[in-house]
Amino acid sequence: MTAVLERTTAPTAAQGWWAKTRAAARYEYLMQVRRPAVWVVVIGLIALRCSAPLPVNIGSVTDHAALVSDWAGNFMELGPIGVGAVLADRVRREARLELNDLLASTPTGIGPRLWGKAVGAGAATITPFALCWAALLGYLSTKHGAGVIPVGIEVFATVFLPGLIFVTAFSLTVPFLTGPVLFRLGLFGYWVWGNMVGPDYGIPTPAGTPFEAIGEYPIGAWFHGFMFDARERGWNATSADAVISIAFLLLTALAALATAHYVLNRRSPS
Repeated sequence: MTAVLERTTAPTAAQGWWAKTRAAARYEYLMQVRRPAVWVVVIGLIALRCSAPLPVNIGSVTDHAALVSDWAGNFMELGPIGVGAVLADRVRREARLELNDLLASTPTGIGPRLWGKAVGAGAATITPFALCWAALLGYLSTKHGAGVIPVGIEVFATVFLPGLIFVTAFSLTVPFLTGPVLFRLGLFGYWVWGNMVGPDYGIPTPAGTPFEAIGEYPIGAWFHGFMFDARERGWNATSADAVISIAFLLLTALAALATAHYVLNRRSPS
């Protein structure tokens, strides 16, 4: 921790909001990316899902977009749960390490610390996710040609990032109220219910609608991927549906962070 603090330039009162946020993000990234749990949990859950029988016969797929997007569906089934699980303890961990008073004594301010944490800690936790995806694309390119790489980058931006940003925002805000253990249980329950329990189970769920977080609509609309829950509803994804799905996730994440910012400012004695 001391080494990270020494390498991170402390923002001064004269610096602007953006400069303070960048400094906080750099500090948070270096703190988070060095934690072994980040790598073990995220990579472990991705490996667990990808080692299971795949939902479609991916070996028979020749279209690059469909091939990559079906692999993306496997990454998104458990990977975001790992991202949320390791981010959830940031609030309690800082209290346990007695960092709250130290951070509060800096001229950074509540806003830059919160948004810097979201950017820095979120990016650090997504790093092993991204590296696993890059390794898979490298492997697929040797089997199916280099055309899978640009498709994989597009899938990462449109399928992975909105859902991961959504999970990151709630993992850094809700544990203020619930604590990390209860949040992890809630995240697991929400992810299974809201993304993997299809309408055929007879339970009201957003699964199969544009308001799920697993990225099924961008997969179906833009990459010809298989849509399990939407197919159960008899819906075909359009580009408009995919845009609505992405916008819903990003705006909800923004609302969660903005609400936390407002509440923390109200509670601050200054």
